[in-house]
Amino acid sequence: MPRASHPTRTIGAAAVALIAILASVAGCTGGGGSGDARPSATASSTTPAPADGTSRTYVALGDSYTAGPGITPQQADSGFCGRSTENWPTRVAASLDLTLRDLSCSGATTSDLSATLASGAVPADASLVTVSAGGNDGGLFLSLLRACTAGSQQCRDFVTGKTPSILTQTTDELSSLLGDVRKQAPRARVLLVGYPRIAPPSGTCDALGIAADDVTSVLDAEMELEGALQRAAASAGVAYVSLRGPSVGHHACAGDQAWTNGVSPTAGDGIVLHPNARGMKAVAHVVADAARLPASG
Repeated sequence: MPRASHPTRTIGAAAVALIAILASVAGCTGGGGSGDARPSATASSTTPAPADGTSRTYVALGDSYTAGPGITPQQADSGFCGRSTENWPTRVAASLDLTLRDLSCSGATTSDLSATLASGAVPADASLVTVSAGGNDGGLFLSLLRACTAGSQQCRDFVTGKTPSILTQTTDELSSLLGDVRKQAPRARVLLVGYPRIAPPSGTCDALGIAADDVTSVLDAEMELEGALQRAAASAGVAYVSLRGPSVGHHACAGDQAWTNGVSPTAGDGIVLHPNARGMKAVAHVVADAARLPASG
């Protein structure tokens, strides 16, 4: 059982490590960069298209929560994007018998994904496109981590003073991106996928490394991001796949039931405060089920 406690602020080194990891890839996302840092369209093993010519192409656009940095084995061609062969798009493709074009990239913002889309990386005959973004917009996740390991007042000030304006822009940019995906791949089922829980509903634990008073602010930020994603999906007329419900009881304090790592992840099983292999497998089930549902409207 996770221990409710008031850990000392030993997260500093972990926070610095996470900042360094994501800062190093922030400029190497789908909208720019070159060589190995640029997302590749070859990703996982593929399945031939049916004889009737119907496309079986699935395109995944997302950030590190989609790519799976630190989860081994990594895709050979993913470079700084850090895409794992065990990430949830790879599992969704296998489950639905689709050919995957994995364009996820650690550090990607909504703007980066828009640039990837504008490059023509999403084929017009794609049958499924998933998008997962928003956490990196305006430096949201990294700024939240910095503020909420520095002291309760800084944490609360960031969540109340900075988060709303960041997420207003995220909603607008994400809605535009989703609309552009629909135009570029008009026959595709388009899904916007949210983020799993990081913080517990109350209290804290050593694995999370954030004081209980600050966890309340982190929860508020998680819910504000959830609302922004819901609004973007509704505005663009696409389905939203929330992970808030499915990840109940699987936050970073959930021990061997956690879908998200704490501040000391197991080597080869993801990075700090990001999904582990268990989480990737679970999210894949949720997304695959959503993809099987008939489109509404």
